[in-house]
Amino acid sequence: MYYVSALMVRPGPRRRRTDARERPLGRRAQHKAATRERIVKAALELFQSRGFAATTTKAIARKARIAEGTVFNYFPTKEDIALHFLEQEVDHAITTVRGDPKLTEAPLQERLFALVESQLEYLAPHERFIGAAFVQALTPVSALSPFSERSQQLQVRYLSFVQELVNDAIARREIVPAGWWTPQVFWIYYFGVLLFWLHDTSPGKQQTLALLDRTLTLGVDLLKRRPRPRGRSSRR
Repeated sequence: MYYVSALMVRPGPRRRRTDARERPLGRRAQHKAATRERIVKAALELFQSRGFAATTTKAIARKARIAEGTVFNYFPTKEDIALHFLEQEVDHAITTVRGDPKLTEAPLQERLFALVESQLEYLAPHERFIGAAFVQALTPVSALSPFSERSQQLQVRYLSFVQELVNDAIARREIVPAGWWTPQVFWIYYFGVLLFWLHDTSPGKQQTLALLDRTLTLGVDLLKRRPRPRGRSSRR
């Protein structure tokens, strides 16, 4: 895949984490941020109630109480609004895991479970829209397509964090490096879980959480196994 090599497992010393503190926004920046979030909020409500395909930028502007041209100043297309929401979802999940003191020294399985669970909880109010976004992502020219530049940047940010968790577990000798592992494996796994979640009709999506628990247990157990040394082939 296009960026797997940049994310391969490279166990080594832990990097010192520095929290970048944002400067307070000025009035103009605050106004722009508030307008952007108002557009996103209006769009998500319409995506959920009317459906993604049936929602127009004109309807989004009307609900957000702004001019349609203002919507385009922030988001060229409604797909860009959807992608902005997905970027917020990833940032929320990463912040949740990093900001929970109980997860600092937690096992890899527990940290990955918390990561995916926080993503699903964030997406839950917009389930109908998420299903439509899957379909829209199949359009090559869509901003939601996995081949778009912004989508790839989002994938790299997410998978870099997953790799960070894996490298931390390797440094703690919780797991060992595995030749079959790449962050792309987890990316495919996550989408499998997400598809299961979209079709899960159990109360509270309990079947999805059970699947997540079982499969992560299995996957991490595989990462704990040391590869068997290859014996020399005997010649007769």
